[in-house]
Parts: sequence; C-alpha cells; structure tokens
Amino acid sequence: MSNYRHAVLLMLLALPATAAAQTRVTSGQRVTSTSQRIEIYDAAGTVTLHHGGSATEITATAQGADGSQLQFETDEDGGRMRFRVIFPDVSTIASPDGSRGGTSNLNLRSDGTFGGDQGRRFSRGNDVRIGGNGGFRGYANIEVTVPDGKEVVVHVAVGKADADGVNGNVTLDTWAADASATNVSGDWLLDTGSGSATINGLRSGSVKLDTGSGNGSATDVSGDLLDIDTGSGGADATNVTVTRFRFDTGSGDVRATRVHSARGTVDTGSGTVDLAYSDGPIDDLSIDTGSGRVTLGLPQNVDARLTIDNNDHDITLDRQGAIYERRGDDGTVLRFGEGHGRIKIDTGSGRIAIR
Repeated sequence: MSNYRHAVLLMLLALPATAAAQTRVTSGQRVTSTSQRIEIYDAAGTVTLHHGGSATEITATAQGADGSQLQFETDEDGGRMRFRVIFPDVSTIASPDGSRGGTSNLNLRSDGTFGGDQGRRFSRGNDVRIGGNGGFRGYANIEVTVPDGKEVVVHVAVGKADADGVNGNVTLDTWAADASATNVSGDWLLDTGSGSATINGLRSGSVKLDTGSGNGSATDVSGDLLDIDTGSGGADATNVTVTRFRFDTGSGDVRATRVHSARGTVDTGSGTVDLAYSDGPIDDLSIDTGSGRVTLGLPQNVDARLTIDNNDHDITLDRQGAIYERRGDDGTVLRFGEGHGRIKIDTGSGRIAIR
C-alpha cells in the first residue's frame, strides 16, 4: 500500500463514529430508537417524557416566529442515541412563549449540544444568551415516549422539563428552567440552576433534587432515598416513606412533614428546620444548623437517645416520656424509651423545640 493510500485510510479511521449515523429530522416527524440510553438537547423549549411503548419515540415541533430556522438531528453510537435541536448562529435567543422567563448564558455548540465536557469541535467560540424577550424567536417542544428501564438524560437551558409515569434511570438537567416529575419510579436526578425541582409521586427507587437557587419540593415519595440539595432555595417534603433522607440547604428553610424513615440528615447554613415524623423507628438522625431554629416532631413511640448541642440553651420540650440524662453547659441528653436510636441536634444560635 502506498504511503498516500495508507494516510487516507488512517484519516478515515480517525473520523468520529457518530458522523455516519447522523440523521436530519423534520419538525413533527416521529423518531424511533431501541437504544438503551437517550440524550436530548433543547436549549430553548419544553421536553415532556411520557411512559409507554416498546421503543423510545421522539417528536419535536418547531415553534415561534423564527421556528422554521430550527434544525433537528439524531445520531446513534452503540447503545446511545442523541436527539439535538440545532439553532442558527445568533447571539441571543428569546424565551419560549409561556416560559417562566429565566435567562442563561451558555456555550451553545453548532451541533445543538451544551454543557459538560464535550470538547471544542462544535464550539462557536462565543456564549449565547438565552431568555428574555429579544433575539431569535424560535424554540422546540419535544414529546418523548419512554419504555420501562431506559436511561434518559434531558438538557434544557430555558423552558421546562417534565416527566409523567416514567420508570427508568432519568436525569432532567436544566439551567434556568423548572424540572418536574409525577408518578414515576426508578433512579431520578432533577438538576436545575435557577429553576425549581419538583417530584410528586415516587413509587419506588430514589430521587435527588439539586438546585442552585430554586426550591426543591417532594410529595408522596416512597423508595430508598430522598435527597434535596439547594443553594439558597428551600427544601419541602410531605408524605415521605424512604430508607434514608438527606436535606441540605445553604440559606433555605427545610420543611418536612409526615416522614417515615429510619435514617436522615438535615444540614442548613442559616435556614430553619421543621421536621415532623409520622411513625416508625428512628435509627440515626442528624440535624445541623448554623443559626436557624429547629422544630422536631418525633413519632409517638420513639425509642432513641437525643443529644442537643445548643449554645443558647433555648430548648423547649413539649411532649411526655422524656428522661433527662444530662443537662448543662456541655449539652443536653434526653432518652426516649430504651434509647436504642441516635438523634443529634447541633445549632449555633437557633432555638430548639421537641414535640
């Protein structure tokens, strides 16, 4: 083989494997994939996941005055399929009609992807501002039907991402958009920048709500883990039955009611904590606040030893059955029942109420 032909062959082998698998899709066209992992990129618009079928079905519809300039592409590589909304080379993209109006600056690549460590091959070199009323007025609404057991990752910058009835390993990754899931099961991550993260109904599995400044809210959650992590937003949970929970906020408040969980952790910087159990044993619970107030409602038949470290000594005990084992400047220890479980409350200057 000549050196020239050998060099050409090496260049062909070095081409990305996904290049040959790229397919252009028209607005309203249904795309079907049997891949195990599905990734969707929509910088401006709405992505909605529904349960059903034996293969994943995706339908994207261009919207807005400039929607006709949008392009849609898919590529498949082994067990992964990506669906990408490609925007023209503009500096500003307006918010989708009816969206919450958040804005975000991001490196929107020419292939429609953004975020993560994707390299610079498709980079346009400048950040695109997405949100507000000015600029390119086009966006995409995407409907996705997801069979059981799939792995789905949704990326939305401005707009919203929703899921209903889906059973799988799902990530809703948004920048300045809300993310929500209803009546789902499996392992879920709702990761937002300034948008809210909401789950209403987890039948089984685990869920993590991770926000920068948005609120994290969970209702009717049953499974292994509920994890709400916010920067300045609050954490709210109601009717929770899990093996373990974790609430972590920077300055936001934590409010959780009707909780049934043997293990849990609550950590706030300056937010208050209102935690009320419905029933069940408590094996290990830790509450740590910087300056926030703590109100803890224990189950009726709690069997645990409660240790309180509070510099202000401002503790209110409003229930029967507690035995003081220690009370002084070095802390307070209360025993309920035989004291088999462990509860620890540590506050800098906040008041503590035990009910």
